[in-house]
Amino acid sequence: MKFRTFAWQSVPLVELCDISIGRTPAREEKRYWGQGHRWLSIADMSQGKDLVTTRETITDEAVQKCRCKPVKPGTLLMSFKLSIGKLGFARIPLFTNEAIAALPAKDSKRILPEFLYYALQVINPESGTDRAVMGRTLNTAKLEKLQIPLPPLAEQRRIAAILDKADAIRRKRKEAIRLAEEFLQSAFLDMFGDPVTNPKGWPVIKVIEACDCIVPGRDKPKSFSGSTPWVTTDDLVPKGLTLGSKKGLGLSDAEIEEVRARVIPKGSVIITCVGELGLTSLAGIDFVINQQLHAFQCTKKINNIYLMYALSFQTPFMFRVATSTTVPYLNKTNCNSIPVPLPPLNEQVKFKSLVESTWKACGTMNSSNAESERLFHSLVQRAFRGELTA
Repeated sequence: MKFRTFAWQSVPLVELCDISIGRTPAREEKRYWGQGHRWLSIADMSQGKDLVTTRETITDEAVQKCRCKPVKPGTLLMSFKLSIGKLGFARIPLFTNEAIAALPAKDSKRILPEFLYYALQVINPESGTDRAVMGRTLNTAKLEKLQIPLPPLAEQRRIAAILDKADAIRRKRKEAIRLAEEFLQSAFLDMFGDPVTNPKGWPVIKVIEACDCIVPGRDKPKSFSGSTPWVTTDDLVPKGLTLGSKKGLGLSDAEIEEVRARVIPKGSVIITCVGELGLTSLAGIDFVINQQLHAFQCTKKINNIYLMYALSFQTPFMFRVATSTTVPYLNKTNCNSIPVPLPPLNEQVKFKSLVESTWKACGTMNSSNAESERLFHSLVQRAFRGELTA
């Protein structure tokens, strides 16, 4: 978007921040991975404004041999590859992968990190993206050139304070939904045990033995003029129902045919296979997926909601078998080989009923959350149009 001036200058991000890019230690070096230092990936960037934990840790040897750069608490972080524009503040000491930029301010008297957090939400970084082999990427040079509006410090502080209050309300609603998700996660473990260790001794199969797999074509549409949603990783509702494109992108029948895409049927289990491995969701409607996703259609051997949860535990397996280029990539063969315990179908259906009843109970809450998201983003846009008078 273009900013009204209001006597605000815009300056390149590199003038305001010491931009630092993380590193990923070699996955095949087991001595690099284990107890030690918190290591943040894009999958960890979905915590919201405060980044307080990571899924993985790296050792002292990894830090030294791979020249990993430490991130201090309070530093603003931004993803700039694949899932572009995810933002949050590190609240613990950590390291990051190469898809995340640390943005410590050069001069706190010139730019407030809290203001920059909101400013980056109204800039469209994807307008400067390149097509990566498996997705989108914003290279470092273009990241440095992002134009940041720079009002006086007092105005920055005022805008950040107003938006912080609105953000707090939004986060409370998200927290309520998170607690419901934790309940279902605990219920799954109580009923079936951890799918990785399989303590209840269920038979274990490869996922392809109970499903048909749909892999998208490699061609990205040149236009989006239709009504069949085009779904990417950013559109997924983890362990929930995905109902389309957040940006309203859709394909016509001709556009689907042009890129040789396949429409994913409602009820399919969607899984991320590039970068953020192992995010799972359920297709709430028919849609088309991009190259970062695979889809499984369940046969009568397995329930789709059970499978969605079971696959979400297998991230460590996925990283072990993934091809690593610039980002981890799970090809069709490896994706189909993900192990899944197979408890009795009637037990899977009981879990499905529990999930659906919880979703139904949370329906009003989810609708309220969607509305609060819309209002919050509208407020952020107004702030940077100079329309906040309170």
